Amino acid sequence: MSLNYKTPDYFRDFQCLGSDCPDTCCQRWEVKLDRSHYHLLQEKMSQNANEKKLFENYIYINEQPVTGDHDYAFIRMTDEGHCPMLSENELCSLHDRYGIEPLGDVCAFYPRVISRCGPDMELSGALSCPQVARLCLLSKQPFKMTRFNISQLPRSKDYPIQRELAQNPFDYYADNFRLVRQTLLELAANENVALNVRLYALIDLAQRISTYYHRDCKTINSQRLERDLQQSMDRKNLKNIENYLQQDESVNLLAMLVVRAVLEIKITQFPDETLSQMAKNIFTVSGRDSINSMSEIPIENIQQAYNKSRKLVSPAMNKKVDCYFTRYLCNCLFREWYFTMPDTFTYMQMLLIRMAMLRFLFYSEPRFIALLKEYEQADSESRSDLQAELDSLAINLVYNFARSVDQNLSFLQLVYTAVNEQDMFNFDYSLAFVKF
Repeated sequence: MSLNYKTPDYFRDFQCLGSDCPDTCCQRWEVKLDRSHYHLLQEKMSQNANEKKLFENYIYINEQPVTGDHDYAFIRMTDEGHCPMLSENELCSLHDRYGIEPLGDVCAFYPRVISRCGPDMELSGALSCPQVARLCLLSKQPFKMTRFNISQLPRSKDYPIQRELAQNPFDYYADNFRLVRQTLLELAANENVALNVRLYALIDLAQRISTYYHRDCKTINSQRLERDLQQSMDRKNLKNIENYLQQDESVNLLAMLVVRAVLEIKITQFPDETLSQMAKNIFTVSGRDSINSMSEIPIENIQQAYNKSRKLVSPAMNKKVDCYFTRYLCNCLFREWYFTMPDTFTYMQMLLIRMAMLRFLFYSEPRFIALLKEYEQADSESRSDLQAELDSLAINLVYNFARSVDQNLSFLQLVYTAVNEQDMFNFDYSLAFVKF
């Protein structure tokens, strides 16, 4: 079967910034090595006494039982949290010395994510990379697919496929994945409709189809599924949602309670992360108190401060900000595959919670509030500079959020368990996150 090589338009020409990157990806994780690249590194690094010592001290074989060669070994970080192979100019010393060949797949391909979806080989980018976040958030269109040349990959042969869609005619969940995901993406990317209306339409669709379309479904009513998908994008349906949301503008504290609880866990367990420090600063300002008493800050105070900052945002500025969230949403829907969750609704509810967290962090950021005031008083030339600063603010938040939350699977599992224990995988709770 001939494959179609597809990627979001903004990611087609991605290039690592190298030493010009404002951050480094070579930190704070255990880098996996497959068996062949472990032995390649061992061979290369044994030729130099210093590198041989580095290999012996920091690269170790996985002693846990594994099903394949992918997790054969790991590179351990230094006490400072950096890769021991990182040079003084923030580049990989092994890549400088030996090229791409001996590097493991994580080092060679990050932030690229390659998935096989039927006849399509899909290339996407992790938002935990500042350059991917920049390309994504500042793209002219929220989502447009284009072809990419396989020769652009770091290795055009033997490239890692992170996910592959099951080819089983009786796996109805997998068999309809491409159709359902395409509808979700089209809904999410329709910027002619307000973001909250799109979020409601997405979660409403997910809730309806998840009653009969899920991981354990033994059959599927294809006509019903297609009808539900078409109805979700119907203009009349979207208009009805818009009218409904306008009729009820009351604030539900539930979303804020969840956002605070999740961020409090993050601050407590990962205090040194940039995102934790950002959240800690926001809560301190909201509560006008020590962060040690964060849980004692009345939730009404936090909600009031959040609402106040939201009201400062003009309709024009709100539209600009919603562009960032729309592109984040589309990146997640394309890259993450709801198929890995029990059903579409479960995935969408978790995504709504993450969206609520992002909105809270962005709108509550002290520098954003100051920017709003400066922007309204600025002339056209000054506004251009302030827009660039706003872009940087969004990029910085999204890539740090992706590092700390989106790609922290153990943390996401913790959140999932807590939400499930509180019986919040329920449509009755969704509206609070949509309107947040």
